[in-house]
Amino acid sequence: MPHGNRQSTTTEAYMLAGVGGCVDAIGLLTLGGLFVSHMSGNTASLGEMFGQGRWSAGLPHLFSVPVFVLGIFLGYLCTTGTPSFRRCGLILLTEAGLLAIFWAGLSRWGQQPINTVGYFLLATPPLLAMGLQNATLRQVGRSVFPTTYVTGVLDMLGKSAAEFIKQRGEPGAAAKGRELLGAAGIWLCYAVGAVTGGAGILFFSHAILVLPVVILSGLGLFFLRVGGQVGGAKRE
Repeated sequence: MPHGNRQSTTTEAYMLAGVGGCVDAIGLLTLGGLFVSHMSGNTASLGEMFGQGRWSAGLPHLFSVPVFVLGIFLGYLCTTGTPSFRRCGLILLTEAGLLAIFWAGLSRWGQQPINTVGYFLLATPPLLAMGLQNATLRQVGRSVFPTTYVTGVLDMLGKSAAEFIKQRGEPGAAAKGRELLGAAGIWLCYAVGAVTGGAGILFFSHAILVLPVVILSGLGLFFLRVGGQVGGAKRE
């Protein structure tokens, strides 16, 4: 069980939420409406399309789910049991590399027709990257919130708001208030990231991907510098 203070929302969590929103918006615009971090949307889309007999249109959404889960699996395989800031940093650098590959592919070949080999090869790196991101901050106690999707964040926002109101005047109310503000901040950063990704594609084309790559690289190097296992255990 990872150690650390999970009650606080760190700057890194806000930054990764922005990355999640940015990359998801870019994926929507360059991969024919495919979500690369929001699997609820992909699941609903494949259900709607399959239900109407539009099998070909739903295939990319079906493809996205196991690839995203593979990213999650690989990330947790690296961190579960022995979470460390160094491992977290390596995952973030790997994520940055995958997004750089996505950027290079878009720059070299452009958007690919749906359901072609080129399309699935292009979609794989950002899906793996967003899956990997789930196995970072929460594993080292740097955030209680997910950073690649917001449904869970909004659930926590509503729950924290209700608990804050019911506990007014009690010792635990302040913590619930901080959790409420943290959830609202994560949602806002995700939304701002999505706006940035959408506007960036409009004004800078695929080069907007340099922004999440730089952010992830910076965070990855920061965690590598921190090093060591969580909670002050021996360094790797």
